[in-house]
Amino acid sequence: MSEVASEATFDAAAVRRAAATICAGQAAACEAAGIPDDSHRLARLVRSDFGSYRELAAALRHECHPDLLPSIPRLCAAALGDTGTARTLSGDQQLADPFFHHGDLVVEGDLDVEAPLVVTGSLTVRGLLADCGPDSVVVVGGGVTARGVFTDGDMCVLGDIEAEVVHGYYNDHTLQARRIRARLVVEDEHATIATVEAGLHFDLDDYQQGYGDGVQERLRALLVDDVFTADEDEEDGKEMFDHAALLARMRAGLPVFRADTDPGPR
Repeated sequence: MSEVASEATFDAAAVRRAAATICAGQAAACEAAGIPDDSHRLARLVRSDFGSYRELAAALRHECHPDLLPSIPRLCAAALGDTGTARTLSGDQQLADPFFHHGDLVVEGDLDVEAPLVVTGSLTVRGLLADCGPDSVVVVGGGVTARGVFTDGDMCVLGDIEAEVVHGYYNDHTLQARRIRARLVVEDEHATIATVEAGLHFDLDDYQQGYGDGVQERLRALLVDDVFTADEDEEDGKEMFDHAALLARMRAGLPVFRADTDPGPR
């Protein structure tokens, strides 16, 4: 990023106390539900001798199990207490190093995440939020608001995601949120754990890598022609929806929805 990540004093004892409380709560909930207790992942994580919250965030590159990630912003917020701040970063931001912020974070342009990012509050991106798995891990304690969300890594949002487009790609990672509200949501071989409210939503079974029944026709009715490109796997050069073309067009600030379409639930 063009600006240095905000630092917070790291108190290992406070972190471990907070982790113990969270683990005890998870263990009790799992026992009541009759399901295996997975709190050991958090207990193992905090045994490490971290020197900062950025170091803790960096460890998520190797400890990013979907069951662990929701505990991370809760852990950090509990250890730090009521010391969070609101921070705004101007312009487009490229995150190449681990980044931690306690509180709400606003990015006035696009945010490209290529490393672990932990925000204990909400994340507002005026442009596009795009990650880069497996190097990236995005964990947000509040909600996420952006023009578009493009993920092929692990992304865990404890609140809601609100965007025009939410696109998940690649099958090794997971998108988690309480709720996703968007005009278009596509799960392209990418596990999504959330309630989805969308004008058009293709889940894993519907989408079938773009070859599902009626997928291209329904996308054609919603999106401009520029986001469809020739598919090299099609002998006749048939044009198919291209999420990279959609991303590029949105980055350029160009419209992607046909003018005569319903703006949907946002």
